[in-house]
Amino acid sequence: MKRLSCVLIIACMVTSFIVSGCGAQKAESSRAAIDTAKAMQTVGEKTNYLVSQAKAFYNSKDFQSAVDIAQHILVYLDKDSQAAKDLLAKAKNQLQAQAKGMLDQAKKDLGAFK
Repeated sequence: MKRLSCVLIIACMVTSFIVSGCGAQKAESSRAAIDTAKAMQTVGEKTNYLVSQAKAFYNSKDFQSAVDIAQHILVYLDKDSQAAKDLLAKAKNQLQAQAKGMLDQAKKDLGAFK
């Protein structure tokens, strides 16, 4: 009985490792993600894959790639995708915050020369 329990626990651990490792990995670029999606059969598959890619780029702070993918979804696949709209808004806000931060830093640096 003890042996069976150990085997079941190990089997569950291996299965969960395999399942978690089989998830879609972040593409090399937004262009690569879009190209991969083009080979998929349905619009739903393409949209789901690209939303997951946009999230991965967003989470890795590559906001421009997230914007590019979200815009592709909305223009070419599903103009009503709420997930794409939400990601687009979030990524654009982050890009604006980055730009403001760089502008503020540039002003600060220029002020130091006076």
